[in-house]
Amino acid sequence: MPMSPRLLRPRAAGGFDPRAISGLSLWLDAADSATLGPTSSGAGAVSNNGPVKYWGDKSGNGRHATTTNADSNSPTYLATGANGFPALGFDGSPDTLDGNWPVTLTSQTTFVVNMRLTGSASGGRIFAQSDAGSDAGTTGHYIPLLRDVVGENAASYASTAFRANITVGINTLALLTSRHTGSQIQNSVNNGAQQTFSHTLNKTFTRYRLGADFAGSGRESGRTAEILVYSRSLSDDERNAIARYLGNKWGITVS
Repeated sequence: MPMSPRLLRPRAAGGFDPRAISGLSLWLDAADSATLGPTSSGAGAVSNNGPVKYWGDKSGNGRHATTTNADSNSPTYLATGANGFPALGFDGSPDTLDGNWPVTLTSQTTFVVNMRLTGSASGGRIFAQSDAGSDAGTTGHYIPLLRDVVGENAASYASTAFRANITVGINTLALLTSRHTGSQIQNSVNNGAQQTFSHTLNKTFTRYRLGADFAGSGRESGRTAEILVYSRSLSDDERNAIARYLGNKWGITVS
């Protein structure tokens, strides 16, 4: 059920809870150090520039992101990596985190606070979902956000190509949004103008991945600070409320 207009008014980051909007399926927040851990077994103290092998899901659904990779193939905790705030660094080695998430989606809205860096192959996954044992992109399914073939931009992957491409600057923290209405992908940066592509979403996924792809190429290189995923197409008011929350929290100017 959509929230009331009163609850959607702009406010400071500390006065808004993303769980108040229905459909929250995944919430990863690097600013909450209590959700991070240096081993895959759970939360624990992480050190600056040290490995992160557990990123706890704050949505209440238990879809935690983990890895059993060696330290050199795990993302790194950067205490001031995102506008002076914490972020996880992915250096393309590959640094991957995976989470179990069995779901059949007909619509979805994804928000990622991310900084594009140079030096990654095109197709590096910022946030990807897959059926078991394969890369979602190889069969034309929907990957919400990945690095575009053009510079450091971003796009979705659907129908065997990069779609709804958005222009993203490098070395600048940005809010990337991908809303799938069920029949159309709508992507934007900093809640600005939307780029669209017609695409039907009715797909069963089993997991998600951060930092690379499932096929072993197209590594991601960047910094990710927060991820919010809703299992429905949010209204414009709801999307704007979350954009304001993330903008206030991370020092990003949003439309």
